[in-house]
Amino acid sequence: MDDKKIFKKEDIALHSDSTDCWVIVNGEVWDVSNYLSSHPGGADVIFCHAGKDASFTYNQVHDANLLERTLPSTCLKGTVIEGVAPTTSQDAKNESMGDGLTTEKSLPPLSSILSTHDLEAIAKKHLSQKAWAYYSSAATDLISERAKLSLWDRIWFRPRILRNVRNVVTERQIHGVRTSVPFYVAPAAMARLAHNDGELAISKACADNGVVQCICINASYQLEDIINSAPPGTPFFFQLYVNKNRTATEVLLKRVWNAGIRVLFLTVDAPVPGKREADEKVKTSAMIKTPMTGTQSANDNRGSGLTRIMGTYIDDQLDWNDLQWLRTIWKGKVILKGVQSVEDAILAVEAGVDGITLRYVAFSFHLIRAKWKTLIDYIQQPRWKKPRHLPSRPHGPSGA
Repeated sequence: MDDKKIFKKEDIALHSDSTDCWVIVNGEVWDVSNYLSSHPGGADVIFCHAGKDASFTYNQVHDANLLERTLPSTCLKGTVIEGVAPTTSQDAKNESMGDGLTTEKSLPPLSSILSTHDLEAIAKKHLSQKAWAYYSSAATDLISERAKLSLWDRIWFRPRILRNVRNVVTERQIHGVRTSVPFYVAPAAMARLAHNDGELAISKACADNGVVQCICINASYQLEDIINSAPPGTPFFFQLYVNKNRTATEVLLKRVWNAGIRVLFLTVDAPVPGKREADEKVKTSAMIKTPMTGTQSANDNRGSGLTRIMGTYIDDQLDWNDLQWLRTIWKGKVILKGVQSVEDAILAVEAGVDGITLRYVAFSFHLIRAKWKTLIDYIQQPRWKKPRHLPSRPHGPSGA
């Protein structure tokens, strides 16, 4: 555009709806109305900056010339008078959906990350304040979370010797699904808080390495989008919170089944959202949605906790009797996720579920025991019956 028009902030603010959406990027005014629906990161990432300066968010993940390469020249409307453009709020700078506070070029090389401690330190430095608060927070005073971490230092191995280890095979079956390693990628919500590709990137990486991904119901992307990011035939698990609207759960499970998933993880340790104080304290201004549940972020007089606000759909009346209902609408395997006591582990076996996973984080409950103590107590029970996911012997093949 040789003869660029110069705009004032009042001019930009007039173009702030879904059919007439202008944004400012690095001093230039762009009409992105026709691009909202096709933006790979979703329309909300752009629309929350409608009529405003989106430079801060844009520059975190894109190079300066991407808009010029992607959009027609007619979308460049002009420039804005310096110093008067409406700007993104500080809260939006602290967190915007899918954008951290860094570019990929500024991240250290992956080869320099040698441990989970390295990974955590880098995440704390580069994630947005809201993303870090959500990912790192736990229930109330973090007593259970700290106890869980300290317990790992008290678990020691007893190495055996004189074994041929030249060709070690790590392949196993988990709930009947072949995997290259004896673990799967657990469901984690809202991965786009860390990177715009979110669960799509996790799906691709798992497929490339032969690892099973358990898709979270609170994912940033739709179920089908995550699955389609991997090659056809890639196996997945699915994690479910039962909706207060049972019909919504039934409709969702039909989609899960039609997508080829046959293993369902039913989360049972969060009938109500936990009190995660760090998450509550950092406000959110960008709209964050979980498309499979239809919930979206908000601020209220209690804070800005994504965990609490995004979990309002969860059925707090779910009980053991509802397993019979679940079996009528789901013909695949059912795994109870979040068992926290020996007594409930035994009830799960008696209820005929296909497996259990122990509580693995202290997100919801305060002052609860670490999972390893529950596992040890369960194994020592004189009347115990092994869930199918536990190996029958230390070096035996993993069961279904």
